[in-house]
Amino acid sequence: MADEREQELMCLSVPCSHAETPHPLWGLGNHLFVFPGRTEQRQPEQWETRIDESSEISDVRWITDRHGPITRKLVNESHNIFVMLQGQVASLPESSPQIQLVKASRLYRSVLKACCIELHRLADDTMDDIDHNIYTEQLQMFEMVQLIWSLCEILFIDTAPDGMVINQLVDWIRWHFTKGKTQAMEIMRDDDQPDSQPDYWDTVYRLLLQGDTDNARKLLSLHSLSQSDAFTSLDVLLRKMPQSTQYQHVTSTAEFEMRWRHWRDECSRQMEEGLFAAYTNLQTVVQILVGDDAVFTELQPLCETWYHLLVSKLLYQNPTIRAQDLHFHVENCVESFCRDGFRIGELDIILQAAIEFDIHQVIKDSSAFLSIGSWWFVSHLTDILQHCGQLDSHVLAFGSNLREYLLLEYASSLMSHKSLWQVGVDYLDFCPVFGRKYLEHFIEHMPVETEKKAHKLVHICEERNMQEQAQSICKLMGMKSYRHGRLGSALSWFLQSKDVAAATRLTEKFLLEYSEKGEFSHLDLIDNLGPAMLLSNRLTFLGKYREFHKLYEDGDFHAAGSLLLSLLTARLAPKDFWIILILDALPLLETKQVVFSSTQTYELMHCLEELMQDMVKENKSENKALSEPRKQKLELLRLALTRNLSRAIIHEGTIVPS
Repeated sequence: MADEREQELMCLSVPCSHAETPHPLWGLGNHLFVFPGRTEQRQPEQWETRIDESSEISDVRWITDRHGPITRKLVNESHNIFVMLQGQVASLPESSPQIQLVKASRLYRSVLKACCIELHRLADDTMDDIDHNIYTEQLQMFEMVQLIWSLCEILFIDTAPDGMVINQLVDWIRWHFTKGKTQAMEIMRDDDQPDSQPDYWDTVYRLLLQGDTDNARKLLSLHSLSQSDAFTSLDVLLRKMPQSTQYQHVTSTAEFEMRWRHWRDECSRQMEEGLFAAYTNLQTVVQILVGDDAVFTELQPLCETWYHLLVSKLLYQNPTIRAQDLHFHVENCVESFCRDGFRIGELDIILQAAIEFDIHQVIKDSSAFLSIGSWWFVSHLTDILQHCGQLDSHVLAFGSNLREYLLLEYASSLMSHKSLWQVGVDYLDFCPVFGRKYLEHFIEHMPVETEKKAHKLVHICEERNMQEQAQSICKLMGMKSYRHGRLGSALSWFLQSKDVAAATRLTEKFLLEYSEKGEFSHLDLIDNLGPAMLLSNRLTFLGKYREFHKLYEDGDFHAAGSLLLSLLTARLAPKDFWIILILDALPLLETKQVVFSSTQTYELMHCLEELMQDMVKENKSENKALSEPRKQKLELLRLALTRNLSRAIIHEGTIVPS
């Protein structure tokens, strides 16, 4: 990974002065920050990079193929398969997960196939040459991945008990080389003389080289001489050809091999008797059936690739071959193609490594040559192979196995995407060694642009008991809301972060707003504080003071009066808010019914005297006199308290001694 990043860095060209050197710093995922600066060596082992304040920092980003709609579909749908598989493997005994692994592998391939179909449609529909080239390149890459994955599934995942693989390999070739079947359908639609078409016999050969005897018989039955003895005899041979699918059990392998040898001997006998000598094309067909090397050399161009030729030859020469013996036949087929100017490519190297059961080389070469989805292919394939027991579980140098290393790389590539980062989180969950550390790092450095994204991140953190990261996000969003004047939202975030200091400061803002305007904003938030009001004394006061207003509005004056008095005597309210609380008592003192008892009235009087003394001291220190309106209000309140005391004493029928 480091080598790839160095190569990417070498390709960057950032204008800067001759005296300065471009310096990079990695951002998140596919971000690179490049700036001109000077590197100074203070000590042999220490380097320091200084950024010129006048320099500009360039945010360099490169587009990856997963940003396209098709690969995003691949990422999202394969994510569901991955999560489902991890749950299934964890719940099943270690000895019986193969069925689920094969099912998951086929689901992955079905998603790949759907993407190929969509890319093919887009490439055909677009009128723009650039878009057409992009879709075509992606289609080629997806088809290569399909080819490798399906071969790995045959060799490592969906392994037959008897080890025979020819039937699966034939299906593999048919899936990926469809020219013969397509041509056959076109010829069959010709109502005149199908055998007069120039591709007639090549199509018959193509079908037979893929073991498709049924369609080959249909084509031969359309020939104008199909009723002749030679054609009839060949049809019987094709119909009686033993199929390995009929012999799936280990005990049936010997029976299949015996029947196949008898059938091939019959083909050789009829050919030697000259039954097909008058028909050159039929002679070629029978040569294919008996596995003649010369005819495979002659028909090599119809096979298109060396691995197609390999499967075709094995089908007729050694149909009971085991997977472990395939590599003995690869070199001959590759050399046959190399003689015609064929050059070995990256795909051929990967397929050869798979046939040689060098799965680590397959993963290594695929990581280097296949860029699909930025680690998508190798990470998902390795995950299945690890569960299949095909990879040794030895720990790599950095403390994790190959599966986790590749999943970490894939998840890291997703975490830089504006919407796919949520998918990356689930992959990190299944990396037992470093997954949590990676997730913590990404969350701590992830830009939080909207409250919706912040809520998602907090939910992710809370699900994984990452309290520190969750609180950090809440504090960040609280400060953003506070700076934009959205105090209600800010308080909500601070409460969620359990930031006592911030919540206290914000509560004082609410109280200041009330003292200036005489009403609260964001009543829905204050009314639903619940247990959160216990976070700080100021917040407790805010919640209880709002509760006082609700009791007063509901006409429960006794409860409202008791709560108001408790707020004063408990010293929860700031001193500069006391005058508001005492003035709130004035309407309760003027009601017809006695709200405050004599004892409560005395307590209110003590609070009023304490407040007035504090105000006098404050005014003396600032050389100010108490304002006339405020003095009148306090005098009115003192009078109301005196009147209420007399009413309370009469109501209680007692005289309190002085």
